[in-house]
Formats: sequence, structure tokens, C-alpha cells
Amino acid sequence: MGEAEKWIQDVFVFAAILFAVFFAAKYVLHVSWPFAVVSSWSMMPDLRVGDFVVLKGAGSCPNVGDVVVYVASPPFPPGEWIIHRVIAVGPGCSLATKGDNSITNPISDQQYGEPPVTPDNVVGKAALVVPYIGVFPLIVRPQSAAGSGLWLMRLGVFLMLIAAYYAAFKRL
Repeated sequence: MGEAEKWIQDVFVFAAILFAVFFAAKYVLHVSWPFAVVSSWSMMPDLRVGDFVVLKGAGSCPNVGDVVVYVASPPFPPGEWIIHRVIAVGPGCSLATKGDNSITNPISDQQYGEPPVTPDNVVGKAALVVPYIGVFPLIVRPQSAAGSGLWLMRLGVFLMLIAAYYAAFKRL
């Protein structure tokens, strides 16, 4: 087998491992998307920019004190993921949320105008935080990226991970 064939085989094996980990995490953690990256200072000191968060299913209704990831509505950027703490649970499991950083988040998200978070908006709750390994995705995929540029950046990340694999195992 030539070098080119080995490289192509390794790319497919690496991609298969990534997809297997992703889908296994979805199944085991009971969540549609098992990973998030902290992209702002709103949760300091507990969560920092670049922290990688493993999510698990929120169950029927998150509790006060849980750190949840939810899909924002106007006036926040619609569709953006927000990682904040549940500060109150209202009727029908309507959640009030707020970042832990009292300087950047002096009031709750709902006082800023975000509607109460419903179970339909919750992606998951934080199960595990791995410090700083999410910095790389933040560099290559800024929050405002969209459309075809986002897919090009994802492809770039994938190719850089393959290069790191080759460098780590001295295959280059």
C-alpha cells in the first residue's frame, strides 16, 4: 500500500472514530448534541472562554442551580446557544437563567428581554467541563460565522486534527 492510500485510509479511520464518539455520546448522554464550547465571559469564574462542556439530557425539568445550554430567542441572537445557570423554575417548567459573572450579567436573561426558557429550548445541561480544549474551535469558527464559510472552517478543523494525528504518531 502506497503512502497516498495509507493517508486516505487514515483519514477515513479518523473520521469514523470521531463520528462514533459523537453518536455514542448522543446515545449515552440522552441529548441531541452532546458538546458545547463556552464563548463568552458570562459564566466566570466557573466556566471560562474555551472550556469544552459535555452535555447530558436535562430530564423533565432542570433544577435551580443547573448549568444549561439553551437556544436563544430575540433580543438575543436567535439560534445562538447560551450557557447559563438556572436561577428560578416557574409554572410549566419555564426557566429563568443568568450568567454567573455579576459584572457582565448583572441581571437575568429574562430581564434583558429573553423569553423564559422552555424545555423545548434546552439543548442539555452541563455534565463535565474540560478546561480550554474548546479554544481551537472558537478560533476557527467565530460565533458570527454562517453559511458556506462555516463548512469551510469545519473542514479546516478536520484537516488540522488529521495533521495533529500525523504529527503525534510521526506518520508524516
